[in-house]
Amino acid sequence: MEPILYLQVQKRNFVEYVRVVFSYYQKFSFAKVDFSLLLLYLFQNPFRIAKKFLLQRGEQDVYLYGETPLTTMEQIATDCAIKKQDTVFELGCGRGRCCFWLNAFVGCDVVGIEYVPLFIERAKKIKNLFNVQGLEFRDADMLETSFEGATFFYLYGTCYDTEFIEKLIEKFQKCPAGTKIVTVSYTLSEYCDDTIFTLVKQFPAGFTWGQADIYLQILN
Repeated sequence: MEPILYLQVQKRNFVEYVRVVFSYYQKFSFAKVDFSLLLLYLFQNPFRIAKKFLLQRGEQDVYLYGETPLTTMEQIATDCAIKKQDTVFELGCGRGRCCFWLNAFVGCDVVGIEYVPLFIERAKKIKNLFNVQGLEFRDADMLETSFEGATFFYLYGTCYDTEFIEKLIEKFQKCPAGTKIVTVSYTLSEYCDDTIFTLVKQFPAGFTWGQADIYLQILN
């Protein structure tokens, strides 16, 4: 990463964390969970953990990891009307911060799916330590795990190739009509027949690397 870009990202991360503290740490139950989770990565950068894992797997693209800022997750939850009655599947949940946030502030059931084992191991450790209910973490490939019970999917995967997204769409099609899916930077209809999904909303949101468009789609 270019030095200037690195500094910009670090600055945005710092500003984001300050906003998180002032916006969400007033809820002490979440503050304990989030701060404890972050402590586990104090000396191990999650981006490096993901890169090491992908190198060991022989992946060509070892820079697939990215995180959704919690303030952006709040915007998505609000603009896409995620409700307490929903069961949200986060596909590629990383450390699980958004899963914990959704569970704490929306009150919905959440399933976080991630294939970097260390992320899931640590997320489960925090979940069990604080006895968080309505939250599940799976060390699994999103193309292979069950989507049963999901009413809402969040996919922050901007670097997946066409073949992967097409396979994921095949899995989505087995879900009930009306299932909602949020993607970042692209619509699913770019990879399939445009009658499969209906685009209901598009809006910009901020990430540490810049802005991106968020797309809410409903399975027909």
